[in-house]
Amino acid sequence: MIKKNKIFLIIVLSIAILATTIFQRMTIESNNKVVDVVLDYAEMNELALQSDNELKWWFSNFKDFGIKYVGLHEETLSSLVHDNKDVNIIMGWELLQNNTTKETYLSNLENDSKEYEISKYDVLITTESEETFNFINDGLTSRYDKELFEVLSNEDKYTILLKGTIYDMVYLQNQSLSDVNGKGVPIDPIKQNPYTSKLVNLGLGFDAEKIELIKASGLEVLPRPSNYSQWTTDKYIDALFKDYEDFNMIPPVFIFTGDAMLGYPDYNHIVSEYMQNNNIKVGLIESSVQRGHMDQKVVEDLAKGLEYNAVRIFSIPNYIQERFKFYNYEGAEEIENTLYRAVTERNIRLIYFKPFKESTRSYVTDFEEYEKMFNRFEERIAAHDMTIGRSSVMKPNRVRIAKQTLIGWGVVAAGILLLSTLFNMSKKIKYALLAIGMLLVPAAYIVKPLLMEKMMALAASIIFPSLAMAWVCKECKKHFNSNEKKYSLLNTIIIASKDLIIATAISLLGGFFVGGILSNTDFLLEMDIFRGVKISQMLPIVIYGATYIAYFGYKNKKQVKNRPSLKLEDIKTLLFEDVKIIYVLLSAILLVVGYIYIARTGHETNIQPSTFEMIARNILEENLLARPRTKEFLMGFPALMVAIYFARNKYNFFAFSAGLVAVIGQSSITNTFSHLRTPVYLSLARTAYALGLGIVLGAIYIIIIEICLKGLNKGLNLLMTGAEKGRN
Repeated sequence: MIKKNKIFLIIVLSIAILATTIFQRMTIESNNKVVDVVLDYAEMNELALQSDNELKWWFSNFKDFGIKYVGLHEETLSSLVHDNKDVNIIMGWELLQNNTTKETYLSNLENDSKEYEISKYDVLITTESEETFNFINDGLTSRYDKELFEVLSNEDKYTILLKGTIYDMVYLQNQSLSDVNGKGVPIDPIKQNPYTSKLVNLGLGFDAEKIELIKASGLEVLPRPSNYSQWTTDKYIDALFKDYEDFNMIPPVFIFTGDAMLGYPDYNHIVSEYMQNNNIKVGLIESSVQRGHMDQKVVEDLAKGLEYNAVRIFSIPNYIQERFKFYNYEGAEEIENTLYRAVTERNIRLIYFKPFKESTRSYVTDFEEYEKMFNRFEERIAAHDMTIGRSSVMKPNRVRIAKQTLIGWGVVAAGILLLSTLFNMSKKIKYALLAIGMLLVPAAYIVKPLLMEKMMALAASIIFPSLAMAWVCKECKKHFNSNEKKYSLLNTIIIASKDLIIATAISLLGGFFVGGILSNTDFLLEMDIFRGVKISQMLPIVIYGATYIAYFGYKNKKQVKNRPSLKLEDIKTLLFEDVKIIYVLLSAILLVVGYIYIARTGHETNIQPSTFEMIARNILEENLLARPRTKEFLMGFPALMVAIYFARNKYNFFAFSAGLVAVIGQSSITNTFSHLRTPVYLSLARTAYALGLGIVLGAIYIIIIEICLKGLNKGLNLLMTGAEKGRN
């Protein structure tokens, strides 16, 4: 199939350039091995309240795990209420609709004429504590413009009015009403009162007592601003940074709160300059589906502006906290597995840690469980040369257009090789196509470089698995045309293993092309992602079907000789085939299987692995450097060996059917490398493990099929012998 011609030489040249690109990426990945763990103050405080130990005790003991920082949010009206401070918060609409409420909270005011100034969008704050009033008033005065608030009383019953707008309001969604008969009654959205106001989450400054407690525990404060962008001005930012300086708590990384970076939209430059001067990293918080990051406006632009001084963050969600004694484990093993996968497979370099939970509100208060988890976690990541400390960052990387062009030529050349297995093309046509492709690639990179690199990666993810299956078709054809009628089982297994290794090597090359083309820092930090995963899984199946027909024909009694080529008569026969009921049933089954296969590909799927499968995955993950992909070692790779077995035994239909499953395994290889946040060595190890296990299982499958076929043949012979005796 592949001869030493100009096309092949271009592929070799492209591979040489690709090797330098992959080596450069692996060097960058190998220097990014330090993981930070930051404790969440609020949740650790809840843990302490439910335990027999004080918060300081918990902080001091967690320090022994190599943890250095505690994440502390600015105080807000909401947090003050949660901390049982003497604060009352009343919504404006409550005051306007309830005279009793109005009398209760406004009776102390000297000037009742101010009542008309209160709108339904305002928030009224009252307290009888001078200390609490001073904290709130100082926070508002130092951080926000005077238009936001007004002090209505500064003695006895202290009262402050926050002047809100419709854009500050928060409403409950998906509410429903029903009458006595259970019939739904619509809610008038105009008459619906707000549930609360965003103003209750305005940052007011940091609690000095909390800061002192953290530092007395031997830990440092990682301050987190509230960042309500509508009211964030240079005044707020100056006050915030002054707090950082006064409390000596300049953070190593900014973990932004809300839907935008601090300072958005008018004061980004102030924050960027401060971060640059203090070597502060940008925190990129991984999304809940573990794909990309939380949608925070211009945060990724900030990371690029700071030359990718950024770190990916895994903030432990509630459902992970509750995976204590999950999957039949005795403790926090599944939580540990989640953290392990995050740092080894997804380039997470900061874990925002929240303690384990036995239920939605009940925390695990046995310190030994945390000690065991962190000790195991540290031991497991050490196998990857990773340590706990101040998070490392990736050195910026960008593949130049010249390199991308040379690598792209290899993809074009491989595409022409694939076309030559489908169509009988002369050398002139092949070389003409090659010349056109070699001219178009650099031109496209100059015009649309970002789009072009994604297109080339997608092309590689389709072409190379398809080439691998073309190799399988070629080998199957060779076995069908062989005059040897019987092969030894051992020889068949050896030949099938060899063909699997060669096919896997071709697909693996495609994986390297994907990983090399998309090795820019944007992809490694998942600020950009590989597009077309489902296409790259489905198209090779279609191409395989066409390739098989090109080699064997479709219900064509004439043997396909010479070069493989799609014939018009085969296509017409296929298109005008009489559809039998059995075909419809088989197609329905294939559609269901195909849907499950595609639906389980990616991160936003609703089809999750079974508990048994997850336990099996965890066992492999705990005992190997990388967990091999199930669809490779359990299905795709053994199926390829089975296809060769059927071909050697002249079972055309079964060879083709096994090949359909084999395509899944080959496509999965390039898909593994399209997870660009995963280091190259891990993807390579995953494929190697899958190949080894696949060969073993493939041999077992072949032996089982051989035994079954022999038993079936023996049974049929006995039936025929019995029938013959009966006739006699």
